Amino acid sequence: MENNKKILEEIKRFQQLSNIQESSIKEGFIDDIIDLGSKAVDTVSKTDLVKKIKSYMSDDKNDKEDNSVLKKIKDIFKGTDSEDDIEDLELDNISEKGQKLLDNEVFQEKLEEISKAIDIDKSSIIKLMKHESGLDPKIKNSIGCVGLIQFCPGGGSTKTVNGKTYTLDELGDNLSVQMDAIKDFWVKGYENGKIQSPEDLYIYNFFPVAAGKPDDFVLKSSGLSAKTVARANPVFNRVLGQENDQLTVGDLKNYYRKTGMV
Repeated sequence: MENNKKILEEIKRFQQLSNIQESSIKEGFIDDIIDLGSKAVDTVSKTDLVKKIKSYMSDDKNDKEDNSVLKKIKDIFKGTDSEDDIEDLELDNISEKGQKLLDNEVFQEKLEEISKAIDIDKSSIIKLMKHESGLDPKIKNSIGCVGLIQFCPGGGSTKTVNGKTYTLDELGDNLSVQMDAIKDFWVKGYENGKIQSPEDLYIYNFFPVAAGKPDDFVLKSSGLSAKTVARANPVFNRVLGQENDQLTVGDLKNYYRKTGMV
């Protein structure tokens, strides 16, 4: 623990440097970052360092100035040539089951389709799925909602999405079918202009009627009071540290920002 503390102190100091210079850091510092693993990568990736490294790597004139420390930095971030790749570095605390899903070829193919269809980056979609289900496509909650985005039964053991009816068992047991249903659900919101950003997607998935509404819009419906909605979903107000009597669109946005989803 003491070694980790020293490394984190070095990282904090390193973040404050205006330039990457050999004289500013010790030769063993980058090796320590590698040893520390995901915590170091997570910390570094949230700073301007990644941009500095990408700029440095793309500048041919720096080839002659290369040195061992800079080379090690480049090796750590080797392959992060797109914004999506860098954003993926921020997806931490993935369970073994979740990682198995992310490595699944069917999931990867369908995720790409969904991302293109609604013009939302893949990492934002994964963050939503992680929030809703822990990236477990078979999970079922206490009221029968199933899957990656928690499809809930519509008054029985089935779920109808854009006119197509699925059994909840079918959605839970067939990843390809579930991903197609997710795509159909979200594409409708996208085509209606309700999904234009990750925040919109998260709100639409949780409470479709609230998507696109002003921040002071209170989540409720003809069959659900504001208090019922809030108390059925206590995590939002608990994280925000406020009374659990209602939820607004602004509350949802604040939650997504506070938890790092956006």
